[in-house]
Order: sequence, then structure tokens, then C-alpha cells
Amino acid sequence: MKPVYFPFTYINDTVARNLCACFGQITVYQPVEKDIPESMQRLAGEGLLDLKIPVSGNEAKLEALIKEYKEWGELHQKSDTAFLKAIGERVPFFDDTFSTELASQIKKIRDENYSKDEPDILLNARLFLCLAQDYDLVQDGINRDLVSVYEMEKKLLEGLTHEDEVFFSKKTGSSLQASDDSVKYKIKERIEAWTYLMSNDIEMARFFVTNNKDTVDYLIEKAGDSQKIIELSNVSFSPQSEETHKWQEMLSEQVEKLLKNDNFMIDEKIYNLPAVKEPANEISLKIYRIINKSRHDFINNILGQNFQNDMIKDKSEINKSIFICLLEISCPT
Repeated sequence: MKPVYFPFTYINDTVARNLCACFGQITVYQPVEKDIPESMQRLAGEGLLDLKIPVSGNEAKLEALIKEYKEWGELHQKSDTAFLKAIGERVPFFDDTFSTELASQIKKIRDENYSKDEPDILLNARLFLCLAQDYDLVQDGINRDLVSVYEMEKKLLEGLTHEDEVFFSKKTGSSLQASDDSVKYKIKERIEAWTYLMSNDIEMARFFVTNNKDTVDYLIEKAGDSQKIIELSNVSFSPQSEETHKWQEMLSEQVEKLLKNDNFMIDEKIYNLPAVKEPANEISLKIYRIINKSRHDFINNILGQNFQNDMIKDKSEINKSIFICLLEISCPT
């Protein structure tokens, strides 16, 4: 059992290690082979991530488009992520005019893709995911800088008198806290683009994991019949302990049985996380079963349209449950 992380193609070190503490190695899809973030390559080298590229081709075209969009963003909004915001809510991402309208807004780009009667939806999806990955990478760097400054502020406060501390707190407030707003940005478009990428994975994954609640809420609403089969809330959790490793093995075994048998019932022992003595994270874990769906139907429900049949090679796949996991971990302050 190897869960697939979604709907993001970028995952930072903290999230990756927390997910791996629960599930072992995690698969993360990449829209292109080139320019995979160094931090993710390092995590893959450690065996924590399986970086998978379900679709290849058109790399030169994608690279040229991304370059144009970045140059437009830097020129017009002094930001190398402005191109993502330029898409706006006015034009649906998978509208036939996405490539042509966005391109003409930016630099009147014309190439063979835009002159086709049928839009290259898969190329559009990969393009969007490349832009979103760059955006997430930049936002993660900003958050790391904020956390670093916040830690320095805490150390400084430890050496102040009470009067100085009160004065300093009034001046600085809590403006240096990191934000996770980037992962909430364009969730619907991210899910749709990621789904097109996922549909090309010949291994036909059926267990997906995320740390984003909005994603799960959207997917459960779109996917159809579902049931919550595991829920853990605010349980102490120490990723590095031997006890946690044993619990992770038990969880993986339970999930494997779920994937093989729709009638399997979760062992209640899964709720008995080992007690931890040292300062620990708190884990909240929910697993939903999307009942008796072929992957083709599952994808159709997400996209809200008639899916392109030629993207799924095996038309004879039988209906089986698909599992969606939300894992939220809070760190001690």
C-alpha cells in the first residue's frame, strides 16, 4: 500500500515526514520531469517519496509557456507568481479558451496547440500544475523565513524583563506567524488539473492522502456515496518513536485489507496509539471510503463532465472502493 498525495505536486519536508510516519513511502505526481524541487529530490533519495511522472512530452512547449507567464508576472505585478493569480475566477480552467485567452492576455502567444479545434486539456492541466508548484515552493520559502524570524523573536523575549517584554509584544504583535493560505489557493482548479494527471497512472491507485481539509470536503461532495471508516482526533503522536512505527505498520496492514476486501472491518486496536512521554505532535486522521466506484466513474464525478475515455486504458476495470485520507498534524509550540 503506497498512498498518493493530492492534489499538490509540491510537498515540503515537514508534511512529507509526518505522512511517512503514518503510511510509509508516499507517491507524489510531477507534471514534468525537469525542475523537480531539490528538497523533494532529497526526500526521494531518503526513500520517503516516490516521485512519479504519469505523462511526458511537450516539455519544450511547457517550458516556453511558463517562461512567458513568469516574465509577464514580473513585468506587470512585480511577482514571479502573479501568472497564477492572473487566471482569475472568470475563465474556468478547463474551458476550451483557457490556453488561448490566457496566452493572448499575456503576450499574444500563438502556436500549433492554440490553433487546434480541440484543446489539449492534458497539456493545460500540466501547465497549471507547473505554475501551482512554483507558487507553492515560493510560499513555503516565505513561511520558513517567517518561522525563523519568529523563533529568533522568542529567544529575544526570553532575555527581556517583564516590562520590556510587554513593550516589545505591543510593538510586534503576532504578525510573524507562518500562514498555510497557499494550500487553500485554487483548490477546485488544483483538483481538476491533478485528476487529469492521475488518470494517466497505469497503476490505478485507489488510496489517496492529503493534509488539506478543503480538498477532502470538495472531493467527498463530488465523488458520490461515501462513508467515514476511521476517525482519530487530536491524539498525541511522536513520529520517531518505535511504538509509533509499530502502529504505522498496523495501520498499513489494515489499509491493505481494506483495499483487498470491501467488507473488511477495521480492527479497533487502530485507535490505541501508543502513549508518548516526550513533547509530541497531535494527529487527526480521517479515512473515507468512496463506495463501489470504478476509477472512470470516480474521475467523471470529480470533473463534472464526460471524461475523455481514451485517457484510461483499461475500460474493463471492476468497481471497487476508493479511499480518501485526511491527515492533519499540529506541532507543539
